[in-house]
Amino acid sequence: MLTGSFTFVVMTYNLWGDWHLEQREPAIRDLFSTRPPDLLATQELRPRSRAVVDEALPGHARVHDDFPGWGAQSNLWWRRELFDLVEYGTRDVGILDANARLFWVRLQPRAGDARPLVFSTAHLTWPGHAQERADGRNLRTGQAERVVTALDEIAGDAACLFTVDINDIGQPLWVLGNGGFLDSFTALGRTSPVTHPVEPLPFVADRGTRLSPLGSPSKAIDWIFSRGPISTRASEVVEFFSAGNAPSDHKPVAATFTLPSAAASAQINQGERQ
Repeated sequence: MLTGSFTFVVMTYNLWGDWHLEQREPAIRDLFSTRPPDLLATQELRPRSRAVVDEALPGHARVHDDFPGWGAQSNLWWRRELFDLVEYGTRDVGILDANARLFWVRLQPRAGDARPLVFSTAHLTWPGHAQERADGRNLRTGQAERVVTALDEIAGDAACLFTVDINDIGQPLWVLGNGGFLDSFTALGRTSPVTHPVEPLPFVADRGTRLSPLGSPSKAIDWIFSRGPISTRASEVVEFFSAGNAPSDHKPVAATFTLPSAAASAQINQGERQ
């Protein structure tokens, strides 16, 4: 029963750091002007791209904090007319960058009598990191385990969204699933389309990486996971170009969710106890 419920759109996007940012700025601005989500999570954020997002989303607020990671790694935006900020924070989950964390906010919907929502993001360590190449150990599995533990403590049984560039196609995903999280495609009986790399990518001439002459394989590594009293309604990997340019080497993922009203949540909880 969805009486009194609250529905909104979430997007997660890896903004590709400073790579070709000057050329990509118009496309980033056009994307968010054309398809502004209600909640936005970013990875590989930089101060300049953060300013572009701020400009393109004037009706949104984000976290303002002195910790450098909020400008050099990730930030979280929410539409001011729909959500109020309750609190925010970061957790060190072992990601190998001085400014990398699990970034999270607790938001209170302003309509629909819905309960608070935890909205979070992380960018797990790239497989090409020097430490992983040296010892051959998958770093992302342990990071995913620590994300689940942290969100258990932060969100408890409340509705929780975790967005991520997971940089993997195996064990870290299974860890999240076994931790009670469901991605927005599985929740709808679907599999995710490719999110990386974008093809064609106008700014890159070579397909190989600095570590190998092989091109990056097509894969789904950008996800929106949910847990708790929240329903997935729709999910999409967004195809977007502006004047022939892509905003990033990743594709954004957008999903629509519904939070039940507090009364509906109480009825659900009562039914589960009976």
